[in-house]
Amino acid sequence: MTTNHIVNLGHDIYQIELVNRMEGGRSTGYFIDAEQKTIVEMGASVSVPHVLNAFKQLNIAPEEITYVIVTHIHLDHAGGAGLLLEKLPNAKLVVHPRGARHMIDPSKLIAGAKQVYGDEFDQLFGPMIPVPQEKIIIANDEFKLSIGDNRTLYFYNSPGHAYHHFAVYDPASKGIFSGDSIGMSAPWLQEKFGFDFYAPTSSPVQFDPEAMIATLRRFMELDIEQVFMTHYGRHGDAKHVIAENIERAEAFTHIAEEAYQENPTWEYTAEKLRQYFHKELRKLGVPENDPVLDSFTFDIEMDAKGMFHYMQMRTHSETHQIKK
Repeated sequence: MTTNHIVNLGHDIYQIELVNRMEGGRSTGYFIDAEQKTIVEMGASVSVPHVLNAFKQLNIAPEEITYVIVTHIHLDHAGGAGLLLEKLPNAKLVVHPRGARHMIDPSKLIAGAKQVYGDEFDQLFGPMIPVPQEKIIIANDEFKLSIGDNRTLYFYNSPGHAYHHFAVYDPASKGIFSGDSIGMSAPWLQEKFGFDFYAPTSSPVQFDPEAMIATLRRFMELDIEQVFMTHYGRHGDAKHVIAENIERAEAFTHIAEEAYQENPTWEYTAEKLRQYFHKELRKLGVPENDPVLDSFTFDIEMDAKGMFHYMQMRTHSETHQIKK
């Protein structure tokens, strides 16, 4: 798909194209050109040159950056934090309290990712460098960060996709930097068919649909008009986007439960989820055998693994309670 490396979104917010799975059009970071210049999400280390090049094009010196914010510590959002901070001498990393220690010592994150991605790890993510402890700011629920005389960012704990996740609300733009808490979009559908499609991201191992729905309902109470997704881009009509994700999170729960009862394997869950995705897309007008359906294969498999893991943990907990 066609992507623009830097997009001016208004309210001094710029969208920056990142690299995800060695592809464009799947991940974005955001630069806020406020008095305290701030980057929200920088992706894996392979994206750091893109971020630095964007600063150069915007005539921003690395020394001018004050804050780097990661919504959570999955490598496609935070893997490049250490490398980027080496290039930004005055910047500090703002991170969830559950994620801070893994930024200081990323060895467990690296080991876990290498188990999943094997020999592809270096190509997909590049080196993950520790962040010095003195460079870290921990953002608890309802933390406030002033980035200018008239601009404050509000941080909201947002479990569901991960327990080390927060979202960042910007009243100036009436927008929320959602990370993965308000799911993902598929910009290639917008380009080909002219409509957006939103769905939760339930990748392993901390997917919790009840927590996700509670998070989404909390967001509904905010005065928001737009969502700044990491996957992918800015979306207006925020309440509609959130409502659609609530509906689909509920559907994910039903699919996970049904699949686990019928055949408790992640592969079977993936097949049931694939059927659901294709049914929803056909309702929107995607032809049944259109090759664009294959573009969801990776996401469906990752989501299914998270859904299956959720059912394993839930079943184990229920069994333990019965034995008590």
